[in-house]
Amino acid sequence: MTNVSELVTLLSQVERGYTKLLNRRFLKAGFNLSREQYELLRVLWQKDNVNQQFIAKALRKDKYNVTKLLNVLQKRGYVQRKASKEDKRNNFVVLTDMGKEAERELTGIVEQAHIDITFTLSTDEIKSVIWSLRKINTDE
Repeated sequence: MTNVSELVTLLSQVERGYTKLLNRRFLKAGFNLSREQYELLRVLWQKDNVNQQFIAKALRKDKYNVTKLLNVLQKRGYVQRKASKEDKRNNFVVLTDMGKEAERELTGIVEQAHIDITFTLSTDEIKSVIWSLRKINTDE
């Protein structure tokens, strides 16, 4: 049981450290964004003009937390909400020009962070960790 406790502790520490690293790098590059906001933008870069439920499912977050993220991103000019023509109660989230233009630079920042944090690991070690984590990752 001790090994499982250590695993959970290390996973938590790695996740917090990764978030802190990205948040600092985004800020240093002039982007006032969090890792979670970046992840939401990434969903929209893959498929724009989607509803909030689609985003919540893609991020595995509840609608309340997605709403909070969207409010900030909208306030900062990265996204807009547009009412559906068929059903005014249903809003679609759309990237603004600013949101589209940020993709290349933000993706570059994240890719460089990935290189920096994995430089001591071999490709086989990375594959092994991914394989192990997928085995224990459940959808509840």
